[in-house]
Amino acid sequence: MKRKKVYIADIILLVIVAAVLAVTMAWSFDIELALGLCYYTDADGKITAPPKNGAVADGNTLNVHFVDVGQGDCCIIEFPDGATAIIDGGDRGYQDEITEFIETNLDSDFKYFDYCILTHPDADHCGSLDDVLNAYPARVSYRPNVRAYYAGTSTKPQYIDPADNLTADAVQKDGETYARAVKAMYEPTAAHDFTPTVLVTDPTDENQTIKGGIGDDEYSLTFYSPLSTKYTGEGDWNNYSPIMILEYRGYKFAMSGDAEERNLDEFADKVEAAKTDGVTDKYDAFTDDYCVNVVKAGHHGSVNATTTEYLEIMTSPSAVGNTYSVISCGEGNKYKHPHAAALEKIKAVGIKEQNILRTDISGDISFSVKTDGNGNYKLYYGDDVSPDLPSLPIDPDDPNNPDTPDTPEKPDKPEIILVYKYLGSVKLTWPLVAWVAYAVFVVLVGVHLLIVKFGSSGERTRGKGGRR
Repeated sequence: MKRKKVYIADIILLVIVAAVLAVTMAWSFDIELALGLCYYTDADGKITAPPKNGAVADGNTLNVHFVDVGQGDCCIIEFPDGATAIIDGGDRGYQDEITEFIETNLDSDFKYFDYCILTHPDADHCGSLDDVLNAYPARVSYRPNVRAYYAGTSTKPQYIDPADNLTADAVQKDGETYARAVKAMYEPTAAHDFTPTVLVTDPTDENQTIKGGIGDDEYSLTFYSPLSTKYTGEGDWNNYSPIMILEYRGYKFAMSGDAEERNLDEFADKVEAAKTDGVTDKYDAFTDDYCVNVVKAGHHGSVNATTTEYLEIMTSPSAVGNTYSVISCGEGNKYKHPHAAALEKIKAVGIKEQNILRTDISGDISFSVKTDGNGNYKLYYGDDVSPDLPSLPIDPDDPNNPDTPDTPEKPDKPEIILVYKYLGSVKLTWPLVAWVAYAVFVVLVGVHLLIVKFGSSGERTRGKGGRR
């Protein structure tokens, strides 16, 4: 009886310790600082106090990757605060390329996305998304206002869309590919401590704007379309794609999925109306001086998804010479993307030919917004800024920029770097230390139970022998 009580006590202790450790994961970073697993240094390597606004050189970089998935779309974003997002997942059969990109370019301990955005239900955008999400699920997913349905076969089960937040006029797309992508968004995983949230993309809902960061390190990903809940006819599925603006440190990325003329025209009408409607909203941002640094061409460079009006909204004559255009398309694709007429429209608004970047020519295309080592934020194409790269966006603080008004120089902020300790090549984080220590504790408890078991058996044997 005594031995049984010891067993129960040890098991309860294991459960309590595990629960306590699980709770502490919410304060991992604070614990890492307290234990000295990480610390801050200045540019000279001297240990310093944490920055007041939480911004550090190890975590204030925005990375935007346009992954080469042939004739399809996939964009992966690493936000400055460590959050991540995936926009679309390429066609069927590209899951290995996407997961390999993740394994090569994201942190070694990367486990899940914070956000997933499926622009519309066509296969070249959602074909491999289910496999990617099964490996790296998303906490919050955005999906089009299109019901998914798969009739099933004798060997594959039927799938009925579980969404209860589609609009009453939502149309349905039948087929396995879209259904698999939607199913993966809702699927909970035992390996992660969250239940996915799935939203129907709605630009009228300001709460859907993705925001993060503190102070100067704030960033946003804002939805501006689709402005109708139902599209039918020419470009029906494509027009569900949202127009999105990603902004950080004054640098802007415009993305529009496969949105075609109806979607783009609705957006342009909304922008035009905002100039005189007397309502202050996010569409007021598109003034005559508004200019993005990167505009992703819609629908792989299709002429139907490239309108002059849309491009003029996203650029201004004074800065467009420094704007990049990114086209995601497959080499020798049967659609002949990008269309020559679309390329001419892009160049006609002032985007330089050398600033038009294509995945069928360059493969993966990556941009970063980060400091140049002197506290000034720049847009980087690839790994380095060099004279051989296309023209860089205008730096408003550059004294050599003739359009820059004379303003007092601001003192550079001291560069503060977050440094983690390593054991060999292993980064020492609190989750790693905590669960390794717990594993050791489990072994010790196991040894204790063995001692109790065999020790008690030995005592009973000796006692019986003494009574003989």
